[in-house]
Amino acid sequence: MIYFITGKAGSGKTVYAYRLKVDLMSVWWKFKPIVILDGDDVRKHFPTGFTDEDRERHIMHIAKIAALLEAQGVDVIIALVSPKKEWRQKARKLFKKSKLIYMEGGTLWKNTTYEEPDAEELA
Repeated sequence: MIYFITGKAGSGKTVYAYRLKVDLMSVWWKFKPIVILDGDDVRKHFPTGFTDEDRERHIMHIAKIAALLEAQGVDVIIALVSPKKEWRQKARKLFKKSKLIYMEGGTLWKNTTYEEPDAEELA
């Protein structure tokens, strides 16, 4: 299972990811490993820029890593600014099972936009 947490910068994605991991571990700790892939942490190891092309590539790299882990029975929590619905959908097509979680609030960088998920995407 992939838990895909998205929202604007500073909306609490990382904090929520670690709380979710604790909750999931209280249920599954003997049965399933759980990994967090935080967009900022991944970017430290695999730097990319902030153009639309760079952002999409970053999202897809994380999605591919998550899909590899999911195929091996690992639950993955992704915490990532994913500003375009199209990119989120493209990433989620790689997963067997996923849940999108949207964190409200946060801020946008100058000259950026964020397409908030609709009810269909969150279902």
